[in-house]
Amino acid sequence: MNSWQVLLPTHPFVWPMMFVTLIYGLRYLAMAALAYRVARPTPQGGWGRPHRNAPLRFAARQHIRRELGNSLISLAIFGAVNGVLFGWGLIQHSLVYFRISAYPVWWFVLSIPVMVILHDTLFYWLHRAMHTRLLFGLMHKVHHQSTHPTVFAAYSFHPTEALAEALIVTVIVYVIPAHPLALLIFQTFSTAYNIYGHCGREFYPVEVANHPLGRWVNTSTAHAAHHGQGRYNYGFYFMFWDRLMGTTDPKYGQAS
Repeated sequence: MNSWQVLLPTHPFVWPMMFVTLIYGLRYLAMAALAYRVARPTPQGGWGRPHRNAPLRFAARQHIRRELGNSLISLAIFGAVNGVLFGWGLIQHSLVYFRISAYPVWWFVLSIPVMVILHDTLFYWLHRAMHTRLLFGLMHKVHHQSTHPTVFAAYSFHPTEALAEALIVTVIVYVIPAHPLALLIFQTFSTAYNIYGHCGREFYPVEVANHPLGRWVNTSTAHAAHHGQGRYNYGFYFMFWDRLMGTTDPKYGQAS
């Protein structure tokens, strides 16, 4: 065996895993670092408004290191799932299409919000399940160590939760046709919204929670209340399922 074969992994699983982990990691780090600079989650600094009950001081280095370390492990698990899909040929059995002409252009555009809606639905029910007594300690407790999360908590998961989060996104490409570029746009938006949800500041107008349209949109304020209480507001992008299932925080929308 040549020396380069010893140094470089050759299993078909490895390269997709390394490539996807690198892309996910660079995207997450760049967006989280920018958001942290912009938001600076304290009542004294940063753009936007502090949440109700925001602490005067938090986000010590140890707190951020824990969130960042957990998030990087989660991103590696996301990469591993993609390594299995592409390296073992499972993606061939999905509805991913690589020629953009295979479907109408209108579907390419429409597929992005459809993926967002599907992800929001799958995430809500997974999130509800992880808050049951049976699964909370096994899967979700690590994420809730961040009572007042920073942007670096976006993927601060236990490995079992990271795997579950990766799998619900994977389900999407087995349900609807999706072009890789549309997937990239969807996942970039998902990362950005996840970081916003944990940033410790609010950028939407105060009235959004009671607006006829805005009341259906999930906000950083709503998710901060979820972390603070450990219940209510289980959605990702929207409040649709929370309002339908009666899991919206009764105090959400009151003056902060």
